[in-house]
Amino acid sequence: MYDDSAIAQTAYNESINGLNQSTLILRNWEYNPNNQLMEVTIETVHTGTDAVEPTFTFEAKGKETKETYPAKKVYESDNIMVVQIENVPTEYHVIGLFVTEHRDEKILKQEYKRQLKNDSDVATTALDEIKESDLPKPEEVIIVGDYREIEVNKNLVTKSDRAYQKETIIADMNRIKQEISVIIHENIPFQEELMATLSKEKTALQGEMEFETEEEQDETNKEIEQKDNAIFRAKEEIEQHKTKVKELREKYKNREEKLNALLHPERQLEKEKQQMKEQKQQQQEEKKKDKAPKKEGE
Repeated sequence: MYDDSAIAQTAYNESINGLNQSTLILRNWEYNPNNQLMEVTIETVHTGTDAVEPTFTFEAKGKETKETYPAKKVYESDNIMVVQIENVPTEYHVIGLFVTEHRDEKILKQEYKRQLKNDSDVATTALDEIKESDLPKPEEVIIVGDYREIEVNKNLVTKSDRAYQKETIIADMNRIKQEISVIIHENIPFQEELMATLSKEKTALQGEMEFETEEEQDETNKEIEQKDNAIFRAKEEIEQHKTKVKELREKYKNREEKLNALLHPERQLEKEKQQMKEQKQQQQEEKKKDKAPKKEGE
């Protein structure tokens, strides 16, 4: 049946704000109607100042039914979390995944003491005397999934850590390739076209100056200066894009090596052995140099 209600989906690949120490990015959301399993992939970016990164807990609810579904983290890497939601009925429409950020308790207690430093009685309170009720409550954001924007994957099951790691690396590599493509085929050509247009306009203005009064020429010179500044900014933009492409290619190479090490651990082991061998040889050569008798006058 046709559904013309507003789509409630949280945007993919965009920053989700609202937490104290973290920015989240929704990377993927899949559903398997056969086993009523959902899987949500979230990227975490530590944007706060806490020395200890926060932890997260999850809860899932249906928007219409208000029913709660079991939600648990099944995989976590440096910056990726995979959360599964179980027992989601096939007739679901909108699911809310509640993500709660839990900051380190010791850090919160230290902050609490600093805030009350003007009160000498409270400021000298020992950390273990501060009550949990004194501390700020954990912050929460809701990531919303709409059935029209969630991918159906009838092969979706819980995988091994290695399989999740492989998927995460490949997805990251694909995003990097896409970003490089956009810069090379869209962003840089746009700036180059802009420079060409500005140069033509500048040439036309210079040609008109021959037939202008002194006052008009002053105005034209200002316009030409504006064109020159815009051309300079476009050149700078192109250089920044080129630098970004270089960084992204290095990042892609890094992910490629990481994937190869995951898929072919024996190669990584051999590489490490070779590095250790070379390091040992270098140390032996340095020892020989130290033991070698010095010539007179040295």
